[in-house]
Amino acid sequence: MGKTVHVFSTLANDQNYTNYDFSPEGIPIPNFKCFIKGGAGVANDRLITPLGVGTEIPEEHLARLEKNPDFQRHKRNGFILVRDRRNDPDKIATDMNARDLSKPLTPADYLEKEVDAVVSGGKQVMSREAA
Repeated sequence: MGKTVHVFSTLANDQNYTNYDFSPEGIPIPNFKCFIKGGAGVANDRLITPLGVGTEIPEEHLARLEKNPDFQRHKRNGFILVRDRRNDPDKIATDMNARDLSKPLTPADYLEKEVDAVVSGGKQVMSREAA
């Protein structure tokens, strides 16, 4: 087995990054897929809520992954970090962007001024202001 790299994520959802070629008719044809685990800020089946999640991938996948526009955007915005050795994802996540708006709201979110309670249909619901 070749060398591996570790991709750390603070995204709430798993990501399946896919690169495409296009047929002469313009139809996208997948030529590469790479699965990166998510789940940061979401309680798992053991009621543990990780701050960050790590995925080990072959080093040769990284060059192709770096060409994916969604991967580039997630990396640029601080949700993805690539390291060449294994680390504790929760420790790595402390220096990463943890503001993935798809994460479930927690009681601490009520204390932030960008999150407010709204009465809708007789029920109190949480909403986030548009960024």
